[in-house]
Amino acid sequence: MAYKRTLNERRLTRRQVQELISSGARPRPDLSAAFESTLLQPLVYELEGDRYLLVFGEQVSGLAGKGDIYSADDISRFARWTAKVEEDARHGRQSSVQHWVYYSVLKDRLISEIDTLVAQLRSTISPRADGIDFSYKSLDVVSEYVEGVGVERAQQELYDHLVAYVGEVLRLRIQGRWEIRRDEPRPYPYLVGVNHDPVMPINVVWGELSGYAPLDLRAAAANEVRRKRKPPWLVADSATSVGAAVPKGVLATLPADAYEVTKRWTDGRPWIVMFKGDVEVANVPCRGEAAFGRKGDLICATLSREWLFGTRRFVAGSHFRYYRGSEDGRLNDVTLGADQEIDGLPCLGGTLVWFHPNQRVSSLHLASDRDVDGIPCAGGKDLLLALNFHPNGCLAGATLSREHVLIGRMFPRRTHVSFDAKGRLVHAAFPEDWDIDGIPVKAGAQPLAFHDNGRPRELILARSHAVSGRRYDSGTLLRFDRDGRLIYVQP
Repeated sequence: MAYKRTLNERRLTRRQVQELISSGARPRPDLSAAFESTLLQPLVYELEGDRYLLVFGEQVSGLAGKGDIYSADDISRFARWTAKVEEDARHGRQSSVQHWVYYSVLKDRLISEIDTLVAQLRSTISPRADGIDFSYKSLDVVSEYVEGVGVERAQQELYDHLVAYVGEVLRLRIQGRWEIRRDEPRPYPYLVGVNHDPVMPINVVWGELSGYAPLDLRAAAANEVRRKRKPPWLVADSATSVGAAVPKGVLATLPADAYEVTKRWTDGRPWIVMFKGDVEVANVPCRGEAAFGRKGDLICATLSREWLFGTRRFVAGSHFRYYRGSEDGRLNDVTLGADQEIDGLPCLGGTLVWFHPNQRVSSLHLASDRDVDGIPCAGGKDLLLALNFHPNGCLAGATLSREHVLIGRMFPRRTHVSFDAKGRLVHAAFPEDWDIDGIPVKAGAQPLAFHDNGRPRELILARSHAVSGRRYDSGTLLRFDRDGRLIYVQP
């Protein structure tokens, strides 16, 4: 059964909302500020009986002025979840693997420490450790423990332990084995089973740690197994008992002996093929492994020689992937085969260049430090050093290669800065504690945020400091309005 969030059965009308406000609802600007960055941009009012009224902002068409009522616990969860989503996005932790890699201690060594991690989890959960028996029901015990200690502490101290234990429950369920995927920038563990597509314990744990509702690892694990179960007619490769279907599209124009099919779609048509030599597919020189759609349209491949896509030339050995296949022609991303220039910028071989649907560059890695849009940008392979661009071509994010002045303030080398589509600074994450407008801002924490007029919007104190005549402890989150007035404090 879905977790029901609102106390009202139906969404409140504008009239009902106004009646509640008129009857003595107390405005809570501190909570309203906590949701300021969301699409809803609601106003929050406190009602009698530990209830809170959330009124949708004018930005939401059809919902403006309407509202819902939440319990105190739910509004608190909602506020924490909103702050967590913002923080994860700013640190590039939006996906399950990115999130796990950020917090994981063992990384790709996890599967060699499964027994140790499970034993440590048993000891940590004691005295209820007898319930840790690798059953689905045992996940209720783990969920209850995590709820008790708090998600924030669990993801800091127990992330690997949770992935290991959930993974063992899933492994036994699907009669599978652990593997490490090493063809990604960040290797990660997963499970392989004969009757299932790759099963991801990381997805289960991340989904529950990042969710809004109370943890339910049991339901999440069962859903993961259900989603990844292969239909009985799925053809894994050409060696199965189901007959192979003849290729279509551009693949049908190649001689049958020019490639070997390693995986097929459910209808038996080739999906993944391995070319036996250099071939031309849809006039593109290819070699090695390639993927095709059900209709035979080329999805991705590796260039056998230098080739021009539109106005951009890519070196041999570059792996390209189309946005919607070769018939569409737009590139989604390219892994560069060697150092080369992209749109006049020196890019690092072996790194990904991503493209927006309009074919402007979305992200790339510089081979060396370079000024871009007047910003000194650091080069390098590390994910944090990637340059990001808006669809209009303006710089969206970069790491400073040297000290630099922005909006009248000095920012240190290795600061990660983010800009909106008009080039205005919106966020800055410092490599070390740094003073902004006389306020000490914490390094490596939730990034410093700015209003469009250049005034600080949000920051975390690096040390005890007095703001607006009152002293706050280190680690306190402060939010300011566009005029510089303090409007929200979270210890």
